[in-house]
Amino acid sequence: MLNDTIVAISSPIGTGAIAVVRISGNHVKNIIGQALKRKRYTPKKMYYGWLYNKEGEKVDEITWVYHSQPHSYTGEDMLEIFCHGGKLITYAVLNTIIKYGVRQALPGEFTKRAVLNGKMDLIKAEAVNNVITSETEISLKASFNQLKNPLSEKINEIKNSLLSISAQIEVEMDYPDDIEFEDHNMKNKLDDIVNRMDQILKGADNGIIAVEGVRTVIVGKPNSGKSTLLNALLRKDRAIVTDIPGTTRDTIEENLNINGIYIKLIDTAGIRNTEDTLERVGIERTINSIKNSHLILFVLDGTTPFTQEDELIYNKLNELGNKTVIIVLNKSDSPNFKESNYLPLKQKNPNDFVIISAKNGDIKNLEDKIYEKFFEKVNIEEPTLTNQRQKITLESSKEFVLNAINSFEKGFSNDVIMYDVRKALEKIYELSGENYTEELLDKIFSTFCVGK
Repeated sequence: MLNDTIVAISSPIGTGAIAVVRISGNHVKNIIGQALKRKRYTPKKMYYGWLYNKEGEKVDEITWVYHSQPHSYTGEDMLEIFCHGGKLITYAVLNTIIKYGVRQALPGEFTKRAVLNGKMDLIKAEAVNNVITSETEISLKASFNQLKNPLSEKINEIKNSLLSISAQIEVEMDYPDDIEFEDHNMKNKLDDIVNRMDQILKGADNGIIAVEGVRTVIVGKPNSGKSTLLNALLRKDRAIVTDIPGTTRDTIEENLNINGIYIKLIDTAGIRNTEDTLERVGIERTINSIKNSHLILFVLDGTTPFTQEDELIYNKLNELGNKTVIIVLNKSDSPNFKESNYLPLKQKNPNDFVIISAKNGDIKNLEDKIYEKFFEKVNIEEPTLTNQRQKITLESSKEFVLNAINSFEKGFSNDVIMYDVRKALEKIYELSGENYTEELLDKIFSTFCVGK
């Protein structure tokens, strides 16, 4: 497939002044000769002319730029055509190119070729996609920091250190009687690698939530106002709101921006003891959502006392320990609202307690509290890992280095230490994309837009 010449629309589809159609591969020069009828041209220079179909008919009046390999985004010959921006004319240009024997590109295939041709590593490729899909300025900042390459440089330095240790061990194994390195030198090098990995991993969780969003779960007993709160946060009616307990039986997911922080919001089924099979399935999904969340909004009904159902949820949240929980006392608009019913709870959690009226949209203090809890975490200054693949892969590499250190300290032979050093290197190669499987690349690039 990498020998194919590919084409895709690289601009949003719709009515506009200009659209961009991108072509990459070995047959770009043939396209220029046949479809653009140009024999002489210079890379990186813009030309004006007409696009012709195979019958010699004019399709559109265009400008175009040729990028010669390897000095292009993909590392291959590339052609970018700037045509009129209407939907029909853009597709006419695309279909004209396809009829010259060019295949339509798969999602992310241009960037995939850039990785395979050594134009960028996998970390930078993922950063490219994150920049395009960023929902907030904070997530854009974190993605752009990663795009600037310092993180790739740090990973490359770790790779070179592991290669140096690998070479050192191999020399000792090949010439055991002639060369012997000092033990503390090897140990210090391995310890230094672990320290550098820890420095990168330290900010990984914050980098992930900055880019992928703060997974936020709304929980509470039935009819506490969870769905009303979801609608208030979204500024639209997304969830069904009734006075009947148990109306929400499945999770509802939406994305929103709170003061620049990207939130992935999940409304859940109310937690209570029930014999209703369908409702119990919803409650199980609620519990799973809680376990996978970064933030929990525990909604309480301020018109009723603190009930056994509330206590059941509160105890479950306390069992988790490591979750950020905001206690949301709802229905302050009601004449039956009594803050005094929840005074002991407020005294236990003074910094995590807010009062709102979801029905009236009076939720600013809740939004401010969310901002207060997460701004420092997601406001990433230094380049860091921004997805679970990157974090898990680097953690796995670190484990192999720790195994090597353990083997070294126990006096195991060089070939045992070498095994773990090589495994650590394999994971670094997987992180950067130097060692990959088609399955891994297909999974990563399937999330890209078609023209990138």
